[in-house]
Amino acid sequence: MKLISFLVLFSILFGGYYMVEIIPETRVKSQDFIVNHNDTVTILPQKLAIDINSTVFKFYVRIFLQKFTLQAGTYSIPEDTTLEGLFSKILRNPTSKDITITLLPGWNIWDIDAYLTKEGIIRTGDFTKSTEHVTDTMRTNFPFLGKTTTLEGFLMPDTYRISPEAWAESIIKTLLQTFDERIYKAFNFTSEEDLYETLIFASILEKEEKSSTNKPIVAGILKKRYAEKMPIGADATVCYAYRLTMTDCTPAFIGEHIYKKTAYNTRDSLNLPPTPISNPSVETIRATIESLSSKYYYYLHDMDGVIHYGKTLEEHNSNRVRYLGK
Repeated sequence: MKLISFLVLFSILFGGYYMVEIIPETRVKSQDFIVNHNDTVTILPQKLAIDINSTVFKFYVRIFLQKFTLQAGTYSIPEDTTLEGLFSKILRNPTSKDITITLLPGWNIWDIDAYLTKEGIIRTGDFTKSTEHVTDTMRTNFPFLGKTTTLEGFLMPDTYRISPEAWAESIIKTLLQTFDERIYKAFNFTSEEDLYETLIFASILEKEEKSSTNKPIVAGILKKRYAEKMPIGADATVCYAYRLTMTDCTPAFIGEHIYKKTAYNTRDSLNLPPTPISNPSVETIRATIESLSSKYYYYLHDMDGVIHYGKTLEEHNSNRVRYLGK
């Protein structure tokens, strides 16, 4: 019993010494870093590559930093900064209030709304409401919008620095400005209709094919089928009518709804969807514009994501049996 009591006492004393003397003097590497809105103190060791046990750090936070509030913003850590200095000085004075957001290629307006809501930047629905209401001011500032009724397709995927207090409209303005510079002014579109049709194809391509090598070929197949009055048959278009995020648009959902007629289902329709179904990257838009002609009319991906082309429906069906077992 005495030995156990001694070990318990030793552990308490050593733990106390470690918390008071060792942890505060732990060095933090010189760097600039960004704290986003929903970041917590406990993720700092991982974010800053601090050489400290995460469990021990959580105890330290619970005991010594109960009232500490982590502000969103950009911070700059100088040389020879200790953990104590990080909390007493650096994290109390952000060099900038800006934070980062990253919008992924292929996200639609509901994906972006969910992401910005999760980050604590907007309230649920604020972004979709603003993107589905194209104002006269937007059309004046960004003439490429034409008569569109939604901003889907024009919201340029990228990483952006924004104010933590940014609202949906200000974020949208930044995305449209980026689209203006990288797409509208960079490529020669013959008309607003040409631009919009390109975006519709690119938004489908973004979801149908991930390989930069294959994108121009798949774009060519989609365009050829449409030009020759064949349904383009892109399964990725099925979910958009149901206002689903990428996570909710599962293969099971597509399978259940693939033959249900909507304005966006391209399985049996000779028309393109009335709007883009996602926001494509510069690479995908370029691949759409510079699409490649081929002898193929069909394509599918096997279970490993490898694409297989078919020149005829018979060949395509053979590929389905061979690579998908159906």
